[in-house]
Amino acid sequence: VVLDKMPFPTPGDPLHSARMRAIDDEGESSFGLYMLPLMTLALKQGFGRLIRRASDRGVVAILDERLTSKSYGRQARNDLPPARFSRNFKDVHQFYQHSSSSSADFGLNVFARDEVDGFAWRWQLLRLQDGKRDSAHEVGAFPDAPEAEIHALLAGLRNLTSRITGAGRATTDFGVEVRCSAATVARLQDADDTVVARAWRKEGARWRQLTLLAVEAA
Repeated sequence: VVLDKMPFPTPGDPLHSARMRAIDDEGESSFGLYMLPLMTLALKQGFGRLIRRASDRGVVAILDERLTSKSYGRQARNDLPPARFSRNFKDVHQFYQHSSSSSADFGLNVFARDEVDGFAWRWQLLRLQDGKRDSAHEVGAFPDAPEAEIHALLAGLRNLTSRITGAGRATTDFGVEVRCSAATVARLQDADDTVVARAWRKEGARWRQLTLLAVEAA
């Protein structure tokens, strides 16, 4: 679950505005008595969307520094369900490594879409331990979107290979999780002795782990 900010009610909402004004007119703090409780409730609901059973595990990312820099943010955090809090992205990476079978060090997202002059493809490379990323994109003549995604996939892996070997390391020390469409996963898994199949097998031998994950665009 990702929250881009602390979910305070909108002050401009007529209902919220009237209730806040009534509290202020009585000499009380509408922020402390009205806004904060509603915000904390919304935060708890965010946790509830993720954790529904005792066995559930996950990450709630709250992208708002007020959660630690403001006293009301720290209080709201203390009112949340028990959880381990961290501001270190590496902890998120370690959580996913421990809770899944993936030992990937990098994530490679590939995309393709049909345009007038061909298929636009893009790869996005993420270093999972800290979230740092890079990307590249082009438009080319491909028969369909899976072929364009495969082209992006191979281009992204070549780029990552050059970075790793340029730093004096071996690609066999690293794992990569490739996120692409289900159609692309099927194309790579069903390919027999084709150029694409040979290129994919060759890449697979270069890495400690190279896995495919089907992710459909929203």
